[in-house]
Amino acid sequence: ADVDLLCDAHDLPFVNDSIDAVVTTVVLEHVLYPERVAAEIHRVLKPGGLLYSEIPFMQQVHEGAYDFTRYSLSGHRRLFNGFFEVESGMVAGPATTLVWSIENFVLAFVSRPILRLIMKALVRLVFAWIKYIDHFLEKYPEAMDGASCTYFLGTKMSGRVPDAQIIARYIGAKHLHHI
Repeated sequence: ADVDLLCDAHDLPFVNDSIDAVVTTVVLEHVLYPERVAAEIHRVLKPGGLLYSEIPFMQQVHEGAYDFTRYSLSGHRRLFNGFFEVESGMVAGPATTLVWSIENFVLAFVSRPILRLIMKALVRLVFAWIKYIDHFLEKYPEAMDGASCTYFLGTKMSGRVPDAQIIARYIGAKHLHHI
């Protein structure tokens, strides 16, 4: 790839308020301190700067030992509570979660690398169609509770979004009542 800069996201080498936009897709589950990375993103973005983030929620471990964290949509919002939410939602839903789960269930019984590749290919061939059910499920808020991956689009703001407001924005299954 054409890489212009390689750095540690925990300590971004940019001055405050100097970047127009940040895009982070399926990265924050691989850093040791996602809150610190989120703070660094906030620090380097210009006022009103744009952030787009995708983070897995209901996914099995990928990247082995370098896979640390998962976030629900509410957790994703809270991680970026220094941003005004423009939009958020599901990148991939519970059908994709199901396919990941079937694949990892089958792979749990296989340790030899060549057999793992064969089984992974076989499972994907047989079950890949299931993930397309997510297109149907995206109109059901309840599907958010089993999302494979969520996204957050926001603009940098001063101050923080209160936790109560983040909780009030929950859009999953409403049958649970909290006191």
